[in-house]
Amino acid sequence: MHRTRQPTQPGGGITPRKPEEKKLETRGTHIVCELSGCRQDLLTDVDHVRHIMENAARASNAEILKVVFHRFEPQGVSGVIVLAESHLSIHTWPEAGYAAVDFYTCGDHTDPWLACEYAGRKLGASSMLTTEVKRGIASTNGQYTHVVHEHAGRAMAKRSA
Repeated sequence: MHRTRQPTQPGGGITPRKPEEKKLETRGTHIVCELSGCRQDLLTDVDHVRHIMENAARASNAEILKVVFHRFEPQGVSGVIVLAESHLSIHTWPEAGYAAVDFYTCGDHTDPWLACEYAGRKLGASSMLTTEVKRGIASTNGQYTHVVHEHAGRAMAKRSA
């Protein structure tokens, strides 16, 4: 029987082998984002929110297919941007300075984090809490699954006047 010699550390002992890193193959990245401390006047302005989300899509290098936004009375906006690569959506509560935003993109040429950062900055958020979900991971039984990465909340940089 032939055996290969294990590599050793200086002074003896076997050097632990590092596992080979495999790139996780996914169908897309979905970022769930909680924006707090947003400017209340912006969160109730449907045209401004639409403009911010369209530019967020462009910032992520996504192709916009359809845009639908609605303003609620007395306040609040909900909207979705359908992308060739998936979607962006937003729901605002101006009275709380809060926006719930989703950024989901597929493909290697888009970056949903760029859209997330852009929207947070332009809505004047003081803090951002995110959860990243890697979606569409093929499992051995032919089904698909996902992996969740929790991200700590962080303060947003203050804009100068």
